[in-house]
Amino acid sequence: MVKKLGTWIVSLLLVLTLLPGQAKASEKENLIATAKKYIGIKYAWGGTSPSTGFDCSGFNSYVFKQFDVKLARTAAEQYKGGTSVKKADLEQGDLVFFATTSSGASHSGIYVGDGNFIHASSSKGVMISSVSDPYYWGSRYLGARRYLEEDKIASLAVLPKGQYHDVPNTYWAYTPITNLSKKNVMSGYQYSQFKPTQSVTRAEAAAMVANALNIDASTKMSHFRDVKTSHWAVGSINAVKEAGIISGYPDGSFKPNKEMTREEIAALITKTFALKDKEVNSSFTDVKEGYWAYNAIQQLNANNLVSGYTDNTFKPLNKTSRAEFSAFLYRAITTVPVK
Repeated sequence: MVKKLGTWIVSLLLVLTLLPGQAKASEKENLIATAKKYIGIKYAWGGTSPSTGFDCSGFNSYVFKQFDVKLARTAAEQYKGGTSVKKADLEQGDLVFFATTSSGASHSGIYVGDGNFIHASSSKGVMISSVSDPYYWGSRYLGARRYLEEDKIASLAVLPKGQYHDVPNTYWAYTPITNLSKKNVMSGYQYSQFKPTQSVTRAEAAAMVANALNIDASTKMSHFRDVKTSHWAVGSINAVKEAGIISGYPDGSFKPNKEMTREEIAALITKTFALKDKEVNSSFTDVKEGYWAYNAIQQLNANNLVSGYTDNTFKPLNKTSRAEFSAFLYRAITTVPVK
């Protein structure tokens, strides 16, 4: 069992370090890779997530939040922040703005390089367009702002293994993050950054599990209407579906770009680890008996693998951050065997 667990840990390390957007690349390249994962997500006025759809500023905010950069809610307000950048000096990760309905900033996107930007278009959803498109965007270009300062991050000292500038020793998940990092279970990013608040998508989770458990992921025929045969994780998604670890939705979709929620991670862990059958004396007020993830959450709670919030809630629909995933995984690895 120890050997099997060791193999699982090493496999997980490889997956976490090789997933798209987690390779050895700059902060700006990682941000662009993250933004491109949402290509095809529908447009929704006021939308701020893949599940609801995005409007232009909501898309920018959602992507930048994963890199611990908080943006204002509207395009007009985003145009007031950051550092002004000339069009000739645009770099990956810069926000570009356009005047589409007035003289002010009414549309925005993220510059991806080579004269293109990614944005939430009202007609086609998240897509890539040319900044200088002669038919529309070129004549409406307003300006650009820079929120990512690579040089400031790059100036941070490289810390010893397992230590991160964004995970101080007072951080609630400091112990699981540092321990898993020191044991090569998880790794951070360049410049000793861990990005503890960045979310994990369902496609990434599928890849992690399929590779970690060495499940055959060679089948490229998609089982879900929203996962094309060309999708980077189609094999892994098929594998975890066949293994009964991560399933799809009643409408036949998998929602690969949707972030994993706390309830989904609870279900994943119960299907991966051999938890002890224990009775729990208390339950969370927002997870009622009969709820689809009730038993999984109760099991994790009984095995002391998860904890709720101070108001005795579990918040099952909350997105799972890297910090939370680290905590769940650390507790599982150190207390229960793999199935």
